[in-house]
Amino acid sequence: MKKGLLAVLVASIGFAGVSVAAEKAGAVNGADLLEKRCATCHPSAKVKGAKKSLAQWETTVTTMMSRGAKLNAAEKKALVEYLSKTYKP
Repeated sequence: MKKGLLAVLVASIGFAGVSVAAEKAGAVNGADLLEKRCATCHPSAKVKGAKKSLAQWETTVTTMMSRGAKLNAAEKKALVEYLSKTYKP
């Protein structure tokens, strides 16, 4: 009985950890990053009016980061992917 209870407890903790990790991974949203990070320096309409390739968005985001945009690697990737899919030539 105790072993069964322990197994259920361990499994529950494991599933909770997976859920939290999935939630954090899903929290990186390109559209949200555009509004929360990019729009702090310039209107998001400026970005939305641009039409660039994946490579061009990569260069633009890298340049913005060198100018002070606060993005970690996962956020940069999510933002570049969002921009290149949404605002392409």
